[in-house]
Amino acid sequence: MGEEREPGEIEAKSVEDLVVIAEEYLAEERYEDAIKVFKEIVKREPTLPLMAKTCNDCGVAYASMEQYEMAMGFFTAALNLRAYLIDEGISAYLNLGQVYKLVGDEEKAEECFRQGETLRREHKRRDDEARRMLSSIL
Repeated sequence: MGEEREPGEIEAKSVEDLVVIAEEYLAEERYEDAIKVFKEIVKREPTLPLMAKTCNDCGVAYASMEQYEMAMGFFTAALNLRAYLIDEGISAYLNLGQVYKLVGDEEKAEECFRQGETLRREHKRRDDEARRMLSSIL
């Protein structure tokens, strides 16, 4: 289990440290605590890649608390910044699809799953191509 933190201690942490803390809280299912840390990250005007990741992770926390409208908003925000996500939005699409499925919107869920799978195939194609290129010059 993660250690308890004093409110002032959070403010003294770097944005990078806060990301680690928030992820620990998510893993420990301390969703409200994670959301508080995510909000602190956003207040500090993080880089766009960090903002995109924070939006996706915050969506996970809200979805875990069954606050689906909030979760959808954060996943959508992450998708608006998907160029900055390491997976270009694959996880955000899949997460958003899961939420749509939970609220009974099968059509939107399927569209999100389809988008995520399309991105996943494209990633694999590019990874395979890069490996072939590297192996030919090594």
